[in-house]
Parts: sequence; structure tokens; C-alpha cells
Amino acid sequence: MGPARVNRNLYGLMIKYPEPGRVKTRLARVIGPEQAALISRQTAETVVRQTSPDDRADIRYDRYIFYDPPDRGQDFVSWLPDEAFILQSGRDVGERMDAAVRHLIGLGAARAVITGADIPGLSREILVQAFELLDHADVVLGPALDGGYYLIGMKKPMPELFHDIPWSSPEVLSETLKVLSRLNRSYSLLPALSDLDTIEDLHRQG
Repeated sequence: MGPARVNRNLYGLMIKYPEPGRVKTRLARVIGPEQAALISRQTAETVVRQTSPDDRADIRYDRYIFYDPPDRGQDFVSWLPDEAFILQSGRDVGERMDAAVRHLIGLGAARAVITGADIPGLSREILVQAFELLDHADVVLGPALDGGYYLIGMKKPMPELFHDIPWSSPEVLSETLKVLSRLNRSYSLLPALSDLDTIEDLHRQG
């Protein structure tokens, strides 16, 4: 007998470089662009730390950082020197997520999970749970408290999930679930978490 086929779990963490005036614009209107960029950087560093792969775990995964904008590539390497980087592509958040999923599956992922970097409660345990749920569902979603989602995972590309969705609105998750129902695809939901976009989100984090 040959070696057993190993399912590959790949995690894509999507990060926008924390440049003042280009990140957390809603938060910046209240606390200023410099402070908003600092919070964005600190939150991303927290997420990077809390989602680092653990080779001793029963369910393992490899991580890639999908970065933006293109001209900040060297800054990302200086900031997060031990990571593997892939440039984001696409005109809006839906196209970027679809491209990230396709890239991970193209790299050989049997299960691909992607998140943003603005979810302070995101952890390795949640990612492991997402990969486990994909054994029994076509798609896994992590609901965000604002009506969106902080995580999406699948085993093959589903571009329909990323088209004609009202991004940055409270209907993102509900509209995505409608698409899944229309496609007759099964899904599982993770525990709800808060992302960090507004001053209310910041206060909720304590």
C-alpha cells in the first residue's frame, strides 16, 4: 500500500496595510486616522499571533497572508517576517475573497478557510473547528455581530457566494445564506464574533 492521502487545510488571512487614512475609516472619523491605523495594526498582530499554526495539533493547517496594497509588499515582509505572502486581487471584497479561495484550492487545499484581520476574538481553535465542520458541510461561515461574516470556508470555489452581495451592510450573512439555499448547498455556522470597524466595536472589546 502507498502512503495515505493527506487532506490539506489552508488558511488565508487577508490584511490591508495599516496606513493612516486607508484603514478603519469609520473608526478614524471618531478617533483620528493615526490612532485608527495603530489599532488596525495591533488587532492584525493579535490575530496573527492567535491563529498561528500548531504542528502538534490533531488538525493542522498552513497559513498564507493575502496582502494589500501591492506597493506595500516589502513593508509586509518587514512587519511579519516569518509569513508566506500572496498579493490580493480583485476589484471589491467579494472578488478578493473569491480569488483567495481559488488560490488556496489551486495550491492543493482540500479545505480552504479565509478571514479578515480585524476580529480580535479569532483563534486557532475556531479555525480548527471550521476545518472540522467542512467534513460535513459544503460551506462554513463565522457570523459577525454586525450582520456580516468574519470567516468563510469551502472545499471548491463557489463564485456565486461573492457576487451581488451588499458588502458592508447588515444583510451580508443573510444574503449569503439565501444564495446557499438557492444552490442547494449545505452549511455550518461557527460562534458569532465581533469585528472592529466602529467606535462601538472598540468599546465592546473593552
